[in-house]
Order: sequence, then structure tokens, then C-alpha cells
Amino acid sequence: MNDMSSPPSENTWKIRPFAETVAALHFLTRLPVPFVRTLDLPPLAEAMRFFPLAGAIIGALTSLVLIGANMLGLPSLLAAALALAAGVLVTGALHEDGLADVADGFWGGRSREHRLEIMHDSRIGTYGTIALCLTFIGRAAIYETLSGAQPLTIIALLAGAAAFSRSLIVDLLWATRPARSDGLSVYAGRPGKRSALFSLLTGGIGAALAGGLALSPEIAVIAIISAGIVLALMRALAMRQIGGQTGDVCGAVQVLTELTMLTVYAATIG
Repeated sequence: MNDMSSPPSENTWKIRPFAETVAALHFLTRLPVPFVRTLDLPPLAEAMRFFPLAGAIIGALTSLVLIGANMLGLPSLLAAALALAAGVLVTGALHEDGLADVADGFWGGRSREHRLEIMHDSRIGTYGTIALCLTFIGRAAIYETLSGAQPLTIIALLAGAAAFSRSLIVDLLWATRPARSDGLSVYAGRPGKRSALFSLLTGGIGAALAGGLALSPEIAVIAIISAGIVLALMRALAMRQIGGQTGDVCGAVQVLTELTMLTVYAATIG
């Protein structure tokens, strides 16, 4: 008979971070992640501490498309559009879908219940369409500006912003109560304090090093603080509008905080 109280083996502890990374990538991306069916994946709430690593991979892949398009001599706006499309394909527009639902619900709903009902509806409305158009235009303009930078600078900035913005999702899930009893954020689970702190530290340090080395320490700090302010504003707005967080709110936070950081970088380079 198995002793269920026995401590995990050394091999279990060695493979645990890898399994958590696989779980994070499997949730956040549409990439053909290996070992999904063979590994005993941990609960997503535990794997969230590796969201920044998954975000860095997403940002790096997007930046490689931008760099490759530039090397082929494509017009800078077309290169930006291809990078934008690559990012959407990699994530399956997971976060953009949340942003659209939040825009529709927060500005189209008359009450808390009505807002949650609108956000639960898969159809996109006027406010959601406007929000997506504005963020896509903004991101394309930023990519076009960054396309004139050195390849390593592009990789560092996009990977760092993608990593830190996803660590802020973990903080939001940990520090904010759910607005409903079902939905994506409830399915994902609530991360523990250690996971949230680990995520914030790794994402923050990564973004600070990336921005500091690529541009300057001052710019990196401004970008990180700006993203934190956006998170605080979004959390306050979500509490006022629906009384907590949802998966859609998490998606909106990711898009807006990443866009904020990239705007700071583009303003410096431009």
C-alpha cells in the first residue's frame, strides 16, 4: 500500500518547476506545448508563479517576427502589423477578448448584474470594438517605433513588458476577490501569497533588467511604476463596477499594463 504521507521524491521537486512552466504556457498560449499529456501538471493556481516566464516567451516570439520582418526590408508599418498578428496568434487573443468584454460590460451595463451578464456574452459590442481598435492601433504604432531599435533591444523590451504584465495578473487574482462564483478566474484558482510575490519579483526584476540594459534604469522604473498605477486603477474600477475581478478583468489588465510599458519605451526611443 502506498504511503500517501511520504514526502515528495527529489525527482518530483526537480520536475515541478518545469511542469508548472508547461501548465502556464498551456493556459496562456496556443503553442503546441510538449509533455502536456505525459506530465502530471500541477493546479493552475500553483503554476501562476511562472506566468512571467510564459509572458517573456510570448514577447520574445513576437519580437522575433518584428525583427525578421525588418531584416527582410518590409515597410515598418507592415512589420509592426505582422508582429501584432503573431502575438494574437500565439495567445489566441486571450487577453484581448477580456479587454473587449470589460469595455462592453463596464460602459454598457446599467447595474452590477447587467455588467456581468454583458461580459459573459461572447458577442462583442460597440465599446469592445472601439477598445480593440484603439489598442491595436496603439500597439502597431509602438512596434513601428521600436522597429528602428537594435534586435536585442526589441527582444528585451517586448519580453520584459510581456513578463511583468502577466505577473500583475497573478497579483490581481491574489489580492482581489472574484466578482462571480464561476468563470475563468474561478476555474484558474486563486494563487497563494508566495506565488504572487514570486511572480511579481521575477517579472519585476526581469522587466527592470531588460529595460535598464536596453534603455536606462530610470526608464525601466518609470515603465514599471506606470504599469502598477494602471493595475491599481483597473482594480479600483472593477471593484466599483462589478465588485471584484474576473478573467475578463485579468485580460484587460494584461493588455493595458503591457501597452503602458511599451508606450514609455517608445516615447524614449522616438
